[in-house]
Amino acid sequence: MINELVLVRHATCERMDEMLLGRTVDAPLAAIGVREAEAMACALGSSQETLIVASPRRRAQQTAAAICERSQCELVTACDIDELDFGHWSGQTFNELAQDPAWRRWNEQRATAATPAGERIGDVQARVVRHLDRLRQTFPGRPMVLVTHAEVIRAALLHWLQAPVDAYRRLAISPASISRVSLSDWGPRIDGINQRAPL
Repeated sequence: MINELVLVRHATCERMDEMLLGRTVDAPLAAIGVREAEAMACALGSSQETLIVASPRRRAQQTAAAICERSQCELVTACDIDELDFGHWSGQTFNELAQDPAWRRWNEQRATAATPAGERIGDVQARVVRHLDRLRQTFPGRPMVLVTHAEVIRAALLHWLQAPVDAYRRLAISPASISRVSLSDWGPRIDGINQRAPL
């Protein structure tokens, strides 16, 4: 039994180029993000059979709502695909973070470093893969769209590629991007990474 999975990074939201939003700054979609979400909804063309699972962050919920509105899909919110918990880094500008040795260590040594909240990329991988295993068992053969965040998507893809988490820079996961994976009993097949819908 195959589950066709689409991993969607939320569309562009306000202030995302200025600061690390994390879980603390629950920014809404920017005007361009609203257009990106609508374009993505058109490109996905999901049917009512598709299960939409979204992170609880506002930017993910708004992106998922655009997809659901077009297709009348069922929407489920799941904390297991929430943004990585960046602790007190959330809300800091990238200029401020660049001065923090712990932030630099996090970006250089993802396999061993942790955020101030104590979350590691291995933790993110474990929770998203565990959640997808549960979804496959509950909804065998059902197409699914997960609307989540860049680090969550990278962590899952690196797991399926059997690549080290320190290789995260090799995977571009842009706002409003789509990555496609076929999940089956004999393992995952990655069908596309970081695809963008034309505006």
